[in-house]
Amino acid sequence: MPHIRQLCWVSLLCLSSSAVAANVRLKVEGLSGELEKNVRAQLSTIQSDEVTPDRRFRARVDDAIREGLKALGYYEPTIKFDLLPPPAKGRQVLIARVTPGQPVLIGGTEVILRGGARTDKDYLALLKTRPAIGTVLNQGDYDNFKKSLTSVSLRKGYFDSEFVKSQLGIALGRHQAFWDIDYDSGERYRFGPVTFEGSQIRDEYLQNLLPFKEGDEYESKDLAELNRRLSATGWFNSVVVAPEFEKSRKTKILPLKGVVSPRTENTIETGVGYSTDVGPRVKASWKKTVDELLRS
Repeated sequence: MPHIRQLCWVSLLCLSSSAVAANVRLKVEGLSGELEKNVRAQLSTIQSDEVTPDRRFRARVDDAIREGLKALGYYEPTIKFDLLPPPAKGRQVLIARVTPGQPVLIGGTEVILRGGARTDKDYLALLKTRPAIGTVLNQGDYDNFKKSLTSVSLRKGYFDSEFVKSQLGIALGRHQAFWDIDYDSGERYRFGPVTFEGSQIRDEYLQNLLPFKEGDEYESKDLAELNRRLSATGWFNSVVVAPEFEKSRKTKILPLKGVVSPRTENTIETGVGYSTDVGPRVKASWKKTVDELLRS
C-alpha cells in the first residue's frame, strides 16, 4: 500500500518562543494520506516544548499514534523509537518509525430498522451508504451513519427514536469488524395547531402564513419556513416559533407556539410606475402593521 514507505513530518502546533527553545523535535516516518492526517490530528495537542526523549513522552506519542491508526482500521501497528544526535547547530530528533500492519476489514453491517423507519425512503436510502464488505474499517463511517439516523429523525419528526442496540464489534484475530445496529424510529409526529403570543396582528392573517396544514407530517424545513415568513413581513421585532413537545407525547400531534414582539413604528413604502397597457399603477408595501391588520 502507498502509505507504508513514505515519510511525513509531524507539525507540532506551537509558534511561541518556548517552541524555539525546545531541544528535541519529533519526526514520524512510515505514514501518508489519511493515516498521516489522522495521526497528525492526534499529535497536534503536543506542544513543541513538551517533546522529550524520555519513556513517558514516548509512551504518550505511542498512544496517540495508535489512536489515530485505530480509527482507520489499523489496530496492530509496530512503532519503534530512535533518538538521533543533534547536528552541529540543531536539536536532537526523536523518530517514531511506524508500520501500520494488517488492517481490519468490514465483515458485516447489520442494521435493523423499526417503527416508521422501516418504510421511510430517507432511512432506506441511508442503508445504501453502508461500506462494502471487505473494505478497510473506518470508525468515522460508523459514527457518521449513526448521526445520520438521528438527523433524519429530527428533520422528519421521529422524536421518540432510539438506538435499541449499537455496537461496533472487532474480531481482531480475524481482522474483521461488524456493525450491529438496531434502531427504532417510533411514530412520526404531525403538525398540530399553531398559536401566537404577543402579536398585534389578527390571527387569521398569521394563520394564512403557515406553509403546512394541521395534520401534515412534521418537517423541520416547514417550521423554518414559517419563522422566515413571519420575519419577512416586517411586522415584528422578533419571532420564535417552537414545538410544544410536552403536549404531544401521547397523540403525536405537535402544537406550535409562536412568541413575537411587535414593531412600534408605522411605515409605508410607495412605488409609482406606469405601463402603456394598464396605465398608471401604484404599489404600496406595508413594512409594519396597518389598521385593518390589527386585532379587533
